[in-house]
Amino acid sequence: MINRKKGIVILLTLLLYCFTGIVSAQSKTISIDVKNVGLEQVFSLIEQQSAYKFSYRNSILDQSRDISLKMESEKIEDILQAILPAKGLQYNIAAGNSIVITRIAETRSNQAPQQKRITGNITDEKGEAIIGANIQVKGTATGTITDFDGKFEIEAPVNGTILISYIGYLNESVNIGDRSVINVRLKEDTKLLDEVVVVGYGTQKKVNLTGSVSMITADDLNSRPVSSVSGGLQGLLSGVTVVNTSGQPGTNNTSIRIRGLGTIGNSNPLVLVDGVEGDMSTLNPEDIQSVSVLKDAASASIYGARAANGVILVTTKRLNTKDQAPTISVNAYYGTQTPTRLPQMADAIEFMTLDNEARNNVGTGVAWQDYHFNHVLNGTAPNLFGNTDWISAVLNSNAPQQNYAVNVNGNLGRSGYLLSYRYFDQAGLTVGNSTGEQRHNLRFKVDSRLLDKVEISTNIGYTMRNVVSPIGALTSGGGAIYTAMRIAPNVPVYFTDGSWAYGGGNTNPVAILHDGGNTKFDADEMSLMSVAKIDILKGWDISATYSIVNRNSLTQVLRKSITFTNPETPETPLYIYNNPNSLNNSDARQRQQTFILQSNFEFDIDKHKISGVGGFSQEWSVLRQFEASRINLITEQDPTLNLGSKEGMSNNGGASQWAIRSGFGRLNYNYSDRYLMEVNLRYDLSSRFHKSNRGGLFPSFSGAWRISEESFMEFSRNFLDNVKLRASWGMLGNQYVGSTDYPYLSVLNEVTGLSSIGTQGTTGYTQTTLANPLLTWEKIDMLDIGFDVTLLKNRLNITFDWYNKNTNDILLQLKYPNQIGASPSEQNVGSVNNRGWEIDLSWRDKIGEFSYGLSFNLSDVQNKITDLGDTAPDMSSYLIRRVGDPIDAFYGYIAEGLMTPDDFTFYDDFEQKYFSPKVPVVMGPDYQPGDIKYKDISGPQGIPDGRISPEYDRVVLGSAIPRYTYSFKTDLMYQGVDFSFSLQGVGKADGYLTGTARHAFQDMAAYPQKIHMERYNVVSNPNPNAAYPRLTYNTDFNQAAFSTFWLEDASYLRLKNVQVGYTLPAEITKKAKIEKCRFYVSGDNLLTLSNFFYAYDPETPISSGGYYPQIKTFVVGVNLTFQ
Repeated sequence: MINRKKGIVILLTLLLYCFTGIVSAQSKTISIDVKNVGLEQVFSLIEQQSAYKFSYRNSILDQSRDISLKMESEKIEDILQAILPAKGLQYNIAAGNSIVITRIAETRSNQAPQQKRITGNITDEKGEAIIGANIQVKGTATGTITDFDGKFEIEAPVNGTILISYIGYLNESVNIGDRSVINVRLKEDTKLLDEVVVVGYGTQKKVNLTGSVSMITADDLNSRPVSSVSGGLQGLLSGVTVVNTSGQPGTNNTSIRIRGLGTIGNSNPLVLVDGVEGDMSTLNPEDIQSVSVLKDAASASIYGARAANGVILVTTKRLNTKDQAPTISVNAYYGTQTPTRLPQMADAIEFMTLDNEARNNVGTGVAWQDYHFNHVLNGTAPNLFGNTDWISAVLNSNAPQQNYAVNVNGNLGRSGYLLSYRYFDQAGLTVGNSTGEQRHNLRFKVDSRLLDKVEISTNIGYTMRNVVSPIGALTSGGGAIYTAMRIAPNVPVYFTDGSWAYGGGNTNPVAILHDGGNTKFDADEMSLMSVAKIDILKGWDISATYSIVNRNSLTQVLRKSITFTNPETPETPLYIYNNPNSLNNSDARQRQQTFILQSNFEFDIDKHKISGVGGFSQEWSVLRQFEASRINLITEQDPTLNLGSKEGMSNNGGASQWAIRSGFGRLNYNYSDRYLMEVNLRYDLSSRFHKSNRGGLFPSFSGAWRISEESFMEFSRNFLDNVKLRASWGMLGNQYVGSTDYPYLSVLNEVTGLSSIGTQGTTGYTQTTLANPLLTWEKIDMLDIGFDVTLLKNRLNITFDWYNKNTNDILLQLKYPNQIGASPSEQNVGSVNNRGWEIDLSWRDKIGEFSYGLSFNLSDVQNKITDLGDTAPDMSSYLIRRVGDPIDAFYGYIAEGLMTPDDFTFYDDFEQKYFSPKVPVVMGPDYQPGDIKYKDISGPQGIPDGRISPEYDRVVLGSAIPRYTYSFKTDLMYQGVDFSFSLQGVGKADGYLTGTARHAFQDMAAYPQKIHMERYNVVSNPNPNAAYPRLTYNTDFNQAAFSTFWLEDASYLRLKNVQVGYTLPAEITKKAKIEKCRFYVSGDNLLTLSNFFYAYDPETPISSGGYYPQIKTFVVGVNLTFQ
């Protein structure tokens, strides 16, 4: 009985508790503040704030993330009523704190939705009509636009929702309900004005910038299948010149110049990845959030001694710390590469014909008789004669390229995480699988917030690269492609027994690529960055950053032997290539560490806003290298060093280190978002200089005036969103010296080859480079004046900058007499000036469902040397360095066409030669019709003297430094279809091709191209404007004298990228739990228009031939997002 009573009491207590819970839950109010989330996320938030649990069938919920709701202290019933009817759902609160979600009664859902006519008026916040606003019935294709009075009319379901959008304004979503008239005031979208730009040691609103900073986002990079981030920047940023000299996989052949060539020495910009110096060429483009370029001294001076050539700030993707489901994105593409331009070499018959002509022109006997021609035509001596296109033989017509990347971004409680992986595989065009790169990128980031005061973030990156290349570098004047131009086309590739044929002094390049060995470069890079930030007070925080980057690489050079044996004389090999064979291993290990301690503050006093940053940083790096080699390997199949002979083995090693310690600060003042001022200061101590010259102070000052915020500009508010004038001045430094990390020290180096003492070899040490303890920084001062204008509700943006940049105390190596016995160290003796301007224009608009954007940038820079100290001008070659001229200006004669018989006094029938030129000539050569004639400019008396001399008749002809660099980009989108293309080019640049790249027969291995068939010939082609002078065998006076005849126009216009994509409708993809599915095709470098020499890309204006060609790419890909 007692137990029964206890049981009744317990049961009644439980029932009372449940009833109390239900009443409490039903009466409880909660708050919701969400944007672009799905129903499940809303249900989860309600469950977290109440005792309710939701029950529903998954099939009745759509997966769209279109709920944006903000309700404070509202009843749960009111919140559900606000979101469920538009989804065709209803709720029922059942016993046990359960909320059951079901469809609205089938009898209603089976009926066709009742339509009604909706009219309305769309205005801005001032009540003025918005013309062309897009009105669309949610979930349907029904839509319209507002008329000139901002009015609209549309048919829509009674329980439907209409969406209103217009460029420059925030989108609005309105439930129709029982209304037939809907008037909406759109709020201005200040997102563009609130855009944040990454700057040194922080971020700033773009509208409040006082310096010159350009930034691109992940969308700009991800729209193209780029192999490296550095190459992908080409054409995207004004004032930034990106030149890709080669398309070879795995080689960083990209040079970046910001606002011209600032120094004769190291002109590379400082690249920082998440605030730490790094290499962006191997980064995963999918990991990048933004790339900022600090172009003027005001924005870059906070990096002081390393910012002389500009600063590039790469920021990896931010984490998702909001309470929402993880996002998984996948990007995959597969495509093919083809060369943009290649030389077309003369075939065997053409070569032998031109070779005989060239020999006749210099009075030597011909080399090729009729029976030689017959051997080629009839194949009667296949082991001696062939007809080979060696360029086609060493290069495949295409090669595959593929990329697979996955990114997971989500949060766990108050921690956000990001995990990304990318596999990139680019095969090379050279035969024998002799070029290519495979790259793996892995990144893991975690951000956590503790106690609302502390933020801790960790960023771990890992990159593994495997690069294969030929043993001879594919560069100007060397490698297999260069050799293919210097081997006779009448040499066969194979002997009749299938073995490799021998090409004489220039060995068979096809054989070398297949069986001559290779260079394998295996590199690993592991980076770890940890940041801890503490919020001391509102607007004041302190953070500490520690980063360590370990780079390990192994370069293995395997030189295999190739025996060339003619099957007709097998007893005697013709030649053994790489005899003996060998293996060389080079190991490099670098550890670079960075520590940064900084404090940021920001506070307001009425209309005055004051903010700033101050801090300390130290960076130090240690590099260790070791090298060993052996010869006479017993096997060439994946050998190791111990498989080689101990006799002839060698080893070597070295180490270097550097450090820099710095203090930095920035102070910003903002009055009413109208008057802006900024001061930067940095002090650096560099280990590269003597203690007495180790420190450098680098200040900058900048200001801006937002005229659009003045009261007298009130009349323009309807069309002028922002007008800002900017001005800045600052100083920068350059600590990078080319010869050594210790130019102020007397460094001893090993000397080998000394006489033995008895039977023991002798090793000596000597100073090979002079020391200079007086060496100090290169110093740069820069003035920048610019303006920013935003018009027509942020549709049109205009940015303009003019700058004047002076580099002083340039580090130069002076020329000393050879008797000193040592190379000179650098000295601070020179000055260079760069003056230029930049303009950026962009337009973005939306008309109904059609949106589009246009952008254009144009920049120019003029470079000149202003001082060389006590050094004499360097006029020793066709590239000169002289005060008043650009760095490495082209210097030569002005050509006036080719000589004709009329330019000579008489012709000797016996010698069959012309004599006594009537035109001025350089003394020495035996001139004949078809040789280049030059303009007589001056002489010893300052007037033309009737002869051509290098002292008086050479002038500056041009420069390879690009001018008027530009790009134009368009993107269009309609419903699910997107299309974009970009153009990029250079308006003015000059080039010069030397040696075999351009010439024929100037030496015995310079073989002709098909264009040389258009040479001058006094009988068959007596054209004074012929494409090439007369051919002269083993004679180069026409080619060696640089003139405008050989000067190339390196300006170009390139179709950089074309892309077409299609995104599947959401109602289809969401059934498969896919947030977004986009397919696309993309092409890079598809078309180049240029007057540059046909065989080479104008991006490489100076060359002797042999570079791996620039490539076109065509890919097919897919972007998937799961959430």
